[in-house]
Amino acid sequence: MPLFFGKDKGFFTSESVDVDLVLMSPPTAIAALVAGELDFSTTVGAGISATMRGLPIKRVLYIQQYVTFALMAAPEIKNVRDLVGKSVGAVALTDATAIAAREIIKGNGVDPAAVNFFYTQSTESSRTALMSKKLAAAMLPPPFAEETQMRGFSRLADAKDFAPLSGIGLLASSETLKRNSTKVLSVIRAVLRTMVYMREPKNHSELVNYILKIHKIDSSVAAEALANVMAVYSKDGTKPRDAVQKEIDIYREALKFTKPFTPEELEDMSHQRQAYEFLSR
Repeated sequence: MPLFFGKDKGFFTSESVDVDLVLMSPPTAIAALVAGELDFSTTVGAGISATMRGLPIKRVLYIQQYVTFALMAAPEIKNVRDLVGKSVGAVALTDATAIAAREIIKGNGVDPAAVNFFYTQSTESSRTALMSKKLAAAMLPPPFAEETQMRGFSRLADAKDFAPLSGIGLLASSETLKRNSTKVLSVIRAVLRTMVYMREPKNHSELVNYILKIHKIDSSVAAEALANVMAVYSKDGTKPRDAVQKEIDIYREALKFTKPFTPEELEDMSHQRQAYEFLSR
């Protein structure tokens, strides 16, 4: 939502950025980023596995320091242990929804191999499959999690309580960072301006109305979803180093990646620092 909202509010235009926002599944977005078909992607979860595999991708900004996904389940399922032998939906094998789901399941004393994972390619597909009972449970973001909870589905766990995985942010290819540093700075400034505006409590009623234009849900659900999202927003586009390292370690274990990996190898925060300093003057 923040990029679409920022575009509609004119924050990108104020930075002379003509932004074209395209919805893609995480694997498709990463492939397009590497191929030079995209300048940026918000799929920082899928991006970490790509960077570990040696692809030239860097995190350049954190929007949500932690994921807002919740493990939602059919009404008759009351706890994580009830998922043994049942189907659980996530977006993609190596994205944050799947990694977080496994951490939640492990954290509740269940072997992730004891459940059947299905990869839906989008949270909208996960929501549809859960509500049509094709899945017993699924990882859903706001406002889908709050909407299904209102309809009587069980909220088994919140991902941020089990793993410090990053929510959305900005990824860029190494080529983009070298070739078009000015554009990178402009885009980051536009996103930071958007985040400042969204964090202001006086603007929250406007944001609720914006959510309601996109999703046909109750206003109270939209307000709850917004509160859950804003609770994990970064104040300056960064994330604590210890949380990033913990996130890296979780992905290394999940992906069976034995080589040590540091936040400095994952990120290039130089443009964030320049943009933040500029806006703080």
